Amino acid sequence: MTDNMRKKLLMVLVALMSVGGVQAQSDDFCHHEVAVSYGAASNSQWINAFEHITTVLVTAGGVKYENEKFTGPFSVEYFYHPSSMIGVGGIFVYGKNSQDVMSGSTKLDELTQAYYTLMPAVKLDWVHSRSFGVYSKFGVGATIRSEKYDDESDNALHFNWQASLLGLEVGSRQIRVFGELGVGEQGIILGGLRYKF
Repeated sequence: MTDNMRKKLLMVLVALMSVGGVQAQSDDFCHHEVAVSYGAASNSQWINAFEHITTVLVTAGGVKYENEKFTGPFSVEYFYHPSSMIGVGGIFVYGKNSQDVMSGSTKLDELTQAYYTLMPAVKLDWVHSRSFGVYSKFGVGATIRSEKYDDESDNALHFNWQASLLGLEVGSRQIRVFGELGVGEQGIILGGLRYKF
């Protein structure tokens, strides 16, 4: 490549970057957003309930679970919007479960399970204004389940997802409260706070 061709290529790149900068400044939407949320009825909660039923059936009722507490799912997410309709990013979800493992009226031990989920995701903004939005969100990834029981610990990895079919957000251009209905590791229903910038 000659020096003259390099100069022309550099001038074209500078011109494209200038146009991109002007376009970014004139966009009437925020390119970045972060959110925190709390949900109910996550995939991990359903899996945990199924495992308990299976254990009770296999042991013919000899083992049961009491005093169960599930914390979460707590979520943190980030999306980058190259356009006003499409956002790409990721979701991190944390949940914790604890319960007493019983045989009759005797407590055998306490079982604790922590769930750490990471999912690349896409957000589709169907309606967007300066104070209101309607969207859908889809993520697919994996969960690490850390389990402690009887002075032993174990880790397992499994596939996970989130499909929020309907999301509503209201507030200012930058700060909004939101709620979602769907299915997945963030829960069947969830709500939280979003910051756009």
